[in-house]
Formats: sequence, C-alpha cells, structure tokens
Amino acid sequence: MKIRTITTGIPFPYSPYQLQRAAEFNNACKKCLLDNGYEVQTTRVSSQTWNDVRQLDTILALETEAKALGIDFVNLGTILPETHSTESNLSRVVDVIVQSEILFTTVTLTTKAGYISTKIAENTANIIHQIAHRTDAGYGNLRFAALMNCPANTPFFPAAYWQDTRTNFGIGWQASDLIQQAFKDAINLEQALDNLKILMEKEGEKIVAFAEELAQEWGIKFVGIDVSPAPMGEDSIAYAMEEQLPGHFGERGTLTVAAGITRILRNLSLPLCGYSGLMLPVLEDIGLGKRSEEGYFNLDSLLLYSTVCGTGLDTIPIPGDASIPQITSILTDVATLSIQLKKPLSVRLFPVPGLKAGEMTQFQSPYLTNTAVMEI
Repeated sequence: MKIRTITTGIPFPYSPYQLQRAAEFNNACKKCLLDNGYEVQTTRVSSQTWNDVRQLDTILALETEAKALGIDFVNLGTILPETHSTESNLSRVVDVIVQSEILFTTVTLTTKAGYISTKIAENTANIIHQIAHRTDAGYGNLRFAALMNCPANTPFFPAAYWQDTRTNFGIGWQASDLIQQAFKDAINLEQALDNLKILMEKEGEKIVAFAEELAQEWGIKFVGIDVSPAPMGEDSIAYAMEEQLPGHFGERGTLTVAAGITRILRNLSLPLCGYSGLMLPVLEDIGLGKRSEEGYFNLDSLLLYSTVCGTGLDTIPIPGDASIPQITSILTDVATLSIQLKKPLSVRLFPVPGLKAGEMTQFQSPYLTNTAVMEI
C-alpha cells in the first residue's frame, strides 16, 4: 500500500519553530508508516500565507528553510477573491512559481456568495499562461491550480491550504491498486464496488489507527484521510476502471463507473477529508495518457466526468498558443459546474509552448507521463 502524502498544516510557516515541528512530526509519521509496511512517497506542509501581503524574498526564503528540514513540498495556500490583499498577492504568484522548486499555491475563483469572480478568473488564466512560457515546457504549472469551493485541510497538493485553530495533519493515499484488486474478478460493477468498500475500509482502518496514535502522542489534530485514489505512472486508474468497462476508458460506461467509485469513496466508514472523490490526472496516469492519445476522451468528456468525480480538470496538456480568453473559458466552465453542483473542483492546466493539439509532450519528470496535447 502506497501513501502519496503526509501533509501537516500549520498556521504560520514563517515561524522557525512551527516549520521545524511540522518537519519532525512528518518524519515521525513517515517512520511509523514505513515500519508498518507502507511506502510513503512524500511529506508536505501546508499553510494559508495569503491572508496578508507577503514580500517575494520572504516567500522564497521559506523554500530554503523547508528544504533544509527535509520537507518535500510546501503549499502557501490559496488566494481568496474579494480581500484587501488579493490583487497584490496575485501579482506575486508567477515569480514565486518560476523562482522556486517546491512551493505550491492556488487561486480560488468562487466567492462565498456563490459567484464566479470573472476578474480573478482572467488573472488566473494570465498566471497559467505566464508560468507556461517562463518555465521549461510549462512544467511550473504542476505547482499551481485554480480552485472552486475546495475545502480547507486537504492533504493533496496543489489544493491544500490550512484552516483550523491549531496544527493538524491529514493523509492522502494512492490506492489505485485497491480499485484494480476490487474490480479484476468481480462479475459486475455492483460486486466490484462492494469489494472496493470492503478493501478500502479494511486498509483505511489500519492507517487511521496509526494516525490517531500519532495525533495523541504529538498533540496534533488528525483531520482524516483523503481517500481519493491518486494514480501515478503505471499505477493507473484508467486501467483499473477498464476491468469493469466493456471497452476502453472514455467509451460508454465510463461515467457510470466513475460515479460508482465516487459514491463508494464518499460513504466509507472512515474519517474523510479533502476531495475524497475520483481523480483523473491525465499527465500523471499512463493509462489516462494512453487513452487520451488514442482519442477515447477529450476535454468535454472530462468536464462531463467532473460532474460525478472528485477533482475537475487535473494536469491537462493544452496547446502552447492557447489564448488567455480560451483558458479563462475553461476555468469558468469548471467553476460553473462547481457552483451549480455545490461541489469542490479544481483546474490544473499545462499549456505546452511550441506544441499544438495532437503533438506529444516531452516532459522529463518523475511526476508526469507523456501524452498528446488536447484540443480546446
């Protein structure tokens, strides 16, 4: 069983004490899980630094401190619309991403009143466009996303941001292998989903037990598991789902299987946090990448699946010459779904400079696979 992330949320990462304690706790949590047979891929720290204006040098210094403490990734949190510091903080995002390696951040497009901030959507599209053209092959957009109605204290990046009365932590697992196992020999989808619930609750109860022991020992609140299956590379959610499809991922029946998985995830008898829904990250999953390249689904398909899935449009390669109005329209389409369905969604787009729809990406990254650029 693979744990994708242990994420500790802290109020103020610029405090050396808080950052160091978070790193020490992450290491203790990682050791506990490793000692009990789990592979832990990353340890992370999230916060909410954008409530006030932060200078670029101060933000970048945080990365140096985090690296020295062995923290894999740090999330600065989300820039919310309609605050006194929104515009100032938006102006810093591109430089933060371009000049760092382990810092993540997001912008929230939806207001508390249930509207889309069109101006923020346009600014966010411009940020995506700039990052694409100021980082190698647009890779910097791995660490930036647009959020819509996303809850606080999500372990998975880039959506994570802290919001609590004190330090807390959550766990995000990988778990695509559990879907593969549950679906492989099931005679129908109903049995497959019953199998999945049993497997996930059995595995989750073990992880929760370890987490609660650590929470008590350290006095750090455990917020739960984000049970979203987080595919990576050959550990593919697409191939797992195909065990209960008559054909390939993207063909008829995909929506039904996606909805079934999400329903099971959200009704597990476990302490849940974050998305706890189905993730479909095209550039992180070799099966999704292959089926996209073969033309079995497109951007409209993913928008449809977003109505029943957990995350929205995640790691989607689009043409490098995509205009800011085109990117804005993608963002607002997903934000509209989020508002109408009252569910958390997010968008992480990769405009790839120099590539057109149908051409293959050439990322050299342990976190990304390669596939054909999608037509928009």
